[in-house]
Amino acid sequence: MREKADFDSKNAFRTLHELCEIGPRVVGSEGEARAAAMVREHFEEYDLEDVTLLTNPIRSYNAVEARVSTLDDRLAVSGVPCWMSPSTPSEGIIASTIYVGSRQNISTLSKEDVKDRLAFVLMAQQYMPEVLEAWDHLFDMKPAGVVFLDLERNQAPRTYNYEKMNHILSRAPCMTASAHMAEKIHGLMFGDELKLTIQGSPVDSQIRNVCGRLPGRTDETVVICAHLDTVPLTMGATDNAAGVSIMVELARVLSQQDNHYSYLFIAFSGEELEMKGSQSFLATQDFDDLILCMNFDSVAALPETILALSAGDDDMIEWITELAEDNPYPALCMRVATSGGDNIPFAAHGIPTIHFASHGPTSEKVSHSSIDHISLLSSGALGEVGMFALRLITKLDASRVIPFSLDVPDDLQEAARNRLGF
Repeated sequence: MREKADFDSKNAFRTLHELCEIGPRVVGSEGEARAAAMVREHFEEYDLEDVTLLTNPIRSYNAVEARVSTLDDRLAVSGVPCWMSPSTPSEGIIASTIYVGSRQNISTLSKEDVKDRLAFVLMAQQYMPEVLEAWDHLFDMKPAGVVFLDLERNQAPRTYNYEKMNHILSRAPCMTASAHMAEKIHGLMFGDELKLTIQGSPVDSQIRNVCGRLPGRTDETVVICAHLDTVPLTMGATDNAAGVSIMVELARVLSQQDNHYSYLFIAFSGEELEMKGSQSFLATQDFDDLILCMNFDSVAALPETILALSAGDDDMIEWITELAEDNPYPALCMRVATSGGDNIPFAAHGIPTIHFASHGPTSEKVSHSSIDHISLLSSGALGEVGMFALRLITKLDASRVIPFSLDVPDDLQEAARNRLGF
């Protein structure tokens, strides 16, 4: 048997740097195509077999700019165009304003209050049915535009990137902005005139999943995956160049070893659109031999604890917990099926999953924003997550007989299915 290779955190960080240099990698964009080609080159360099690019058509969105400003442009707040938001004329649109506040206030407004005005409304959780209902009603009143204010992100806003909102957000120009940054125009949100500028357009494109296989002595297969795509206007260092770089480095390490299990490496597209890439993969590929999915997503900037968020039977949770408790760097296993991304469709299909992430002081403030920057990450942070995952893989591969049940408990499988709207 060949000597086992070590996880090289500096090598992983070089891959992270290459991905971040590409810039935004929005699903279907040229940036994502370049990232897919780069991962494919790595898979081929490491002699993975059956390296394949799997594609599916998709409606994508090219977001360029979003800003709201005074008419003389002396005060301006930049943000992110909402997914599928119509463009404004290049000079923007000018409209009188109305401050809506929370979504609960929308039901108190009439069409006469909102029509042809620029509405300012506080962001809310996009997955909640009552939020979709509120936004649907707001856009039915035909505002000239909508600015969603993010109260949680002081420096840069999150994005609304949710397919179920497409029919809503495509009705009027709309953007998200940090409520903190928008304080300088707060007094102008109550009946003054402001200018909204949106540059973005829908485009016909395709999902690009990159797959490569390392055959072992058994056909029983572990999927090791991460998503390529980002939300618009961010280099996506944490979400998810970090996850891809760990996945690619694990491919290099395992390619130098004799493995008992087979390993299928997948760089998924379209995770930011409700896991479109992984859902299309599972809808079209045979997954009878898949025994486990290990997903890497949102490896936090400035981490404090490695998270192994696991959907599996109790004996699997115990097996991972034992490894986590013995890990040199703080690690924690939690029983959950709906945290993460591309792991969720696997859990919904009854395949056990482990979603690797990390928790830290910037975890909730970085991803899905323009400040998700490589400067907040380090090779050491990548290395700790990668080495913990490799410890788990090494122990699993040495077991020869899978040391836990391959069942996904009904409650976890149902939670994953509900999250996807099955």
